[in-house]
Amino acid sequence: MGRRFAIQVGDALAVAELLENDAPNICRAFWDNLPVNGFTMNAKFAGQELIVMLPFFAEPENEILDVVAGDIGYYPGRQTACVFYGETVPFGKVSVYAKVVEGLDQLLRVSPEVIAKGSVPMGLRQI
Repeated sequence: MGRRFAIQVGDALAVAELLENDAPNICRAFWDNLPVNGFTMNAKFAGQELIVMLPFFAEPENEILDVVAGDIGYYPGRQTACVFYGETVPFGKVSVYAKVVEGLDQLLRVSPEVIAKGSVPMGLRQI
């Protein structure tokens, strides 16, 4: 089992695990910069995707186009983490560095609130 972190979106809580063998540099930069407190928005055109800004830059690793619900990716040029919670078609390759292992249903539940409000507080922290 790899290192895990909590994702808090409004009153929803999910747990994710880092994919340190697949994206070691992004995982290290992400872990070293936790906690992250900010706001999340739904990616309006890509689908069921929550995005949050991250305070670091890293080179691409483990880039894919075909994400699935539960994947967590990093867009290097945008300094953004993307939590894919349902059907999504990314605009380009994303560096997948973590996977939701608990609470994906909670992110799906809170997504209408995120869409309705435009943005909702989001926190990422080590557990």
